[in-house]
Amino acid sequence: MNVNHELSASVISYSERINAPSEKLWKIISAPGNLNFCHPFCKKNTVTKWCETGSVDSIEYYNGLELNRLFIKWNKGKGYELLIGNGTYATAKVLWTIIDIKDGASDLSIIINVYPDIALIRYPKPLRIIIRELYFLPNMSKYLQAVVKGFKFYTETGIPVKKNQFGHNRMFSTSVKNTSNI
Repeated sequence: MNVNHELSASVISYSERINAPSEKLWKIISAPGNLNFCHPFCKKNTVTKWCETGSVDSIEYYNGLELNRLFIKWNKGKGYELLIGNGTYATAKVLWTIIDIKDGASDLSIIINVYPDIALIRYPKPLRIIIRELYFLPNMSKYLQAVVKGFKFYTETGIPVKKNQFGHNRMFSTSVKNTSNI
């Protein structure tokens, strides 16, 4: 999987203060299969290879979408960078960063360089622009906030995140009909 540098990227980012030392947060974000406990739209996170740079896993979302992740940079204790997608070209390049804060807290920041033309390739180019601005980017922003909040919740409580815990996202999940069965 590679980045198509001829396409323009849209940048989405979100950061959250987490009441845990950076060492604890790093242990969680760098653990194989961590999305199974921390990601509110992840049905299953399957690890193919876990070896820092070069690690590969996949995520199956609640709506059936499956994407592969390839870790291209690994900065132990600080974060990593990965590509996510399904084909020759990545749908996004994602940077996870931990910043150590005083008093045992840390910040988790995720920056996504998303390539809407890859994700929306099945639509004609003029329609892609409308979908990107009115649907895709707003939902990606909500998605990112929910993911970071999931890692915050799990890190601070040790309790796995539930499906759609921070709100439903039509791009990655199905709605919850009866929360007692989750």
